[in-house]
Amino acid sequence: MEQQHRATVRDVDDLVGQTALKEDIVRWGQDAKSVPTALLFHGPPGTGKTSSAVLIARTLLGLEWFDSNYIESNASDDRGISFIRDELKQLMRVKPIGLHRKVILLDEADGLTPAAQDAMRRLIEKYSKHTLLILTCNDLEKIRPAIRSRCAVYGFSPVDPIEGAVRLSKVYDIDNKDILFKLVNLMKGDLRGCINLLDAAGDAYETRINELESSLDDSVARALEGDWMRLRSNLHGSLRSGVGLNYVLTGFYDNIYDHFEEEDNLDSIWRMMAAYGDVLVHKHTWIGNQYSYLDYLVAKMKTEVERNE
Repeated sequence: MEQQHRATVRDVDDLVGQTALKEDIVRWGQDAKSVPTALLFHGPPGTGKTSSAVLIARTLLGLEWFDSNYIESNASDDRGISFIRDELKQLMRVKPIGLHRKVILLDEADGLTPAAQDAMRRLIEKYSKHTLLILTCNDLEKIRPAIRSRCAVYGFSPVDPIEGAVRLSKVYDIDNKDILFKLVNLMKGDLRGCINLLDAAGDAYETRINELESSLDDSVARALEGDWMRLRSNLHGSLRSGVGLNYVLTGFYDNIYDHFEEEDNLDSIWRMMAAYGDVLVHKHTWIGNQYSYLDYLVAKMKTEVERNE
């Protein structure tokens, strides 16, 4: 817990990249009236969207940081219009305590239905004078144009490996920046994923990073050779190294994508992709643990590929 606390973004210097946003945060701290009507942060997981939102809230609220003045919610928990009308509306309509605007962070706003987004647009128009709504999303295209047009939009890219290594070195007091550079590369710029792995690994971080690297060999190639147990082992190994399930799934899709140019295996790749998509549909309703979910993924692909051989 101590290391996670040290990794918390406390000022703009702790943000990796995002030069324009850092300049704007400083300006907003000096002149609260210059803060936009609403904010929309988009980009891959682990690139600093939520940390930036929290930093903005701390900058604007200062000593008035109360639970009623800063509220976090996740749109993926309840995606329908009832959430907007019954919950978000009530949160936005209540005026802040001790200052002009409070802050509400709505994570994963791309999970909201179109009807819910339309209702949210009206809330932004009605309550933005005393509520700053900060939206985050992974897929900007899933946010309706009417919402985007009412927000100042900032794009977040995967963290640069050099900048990420410098930040992690400072947070964890690790002198070996090469191993941290390798970690950020392996995690494809997901700094939050890097922090989770380092927290879990403790002093054994070098071993865990090297284990992660070895688990990321060409898993799809192994599957195409019929070595489905090797694929299972690699996926489980990635998960055991401390990275999240989303990272494992995204990394595996990237591995599939790399094989789309292979004409000899293209039919099998399409079948694996179809099975991958079918399994993703059940991600949020899966009642087993993450390892059993990965086993389901492997079993689904194996069945689909072998059925058509």
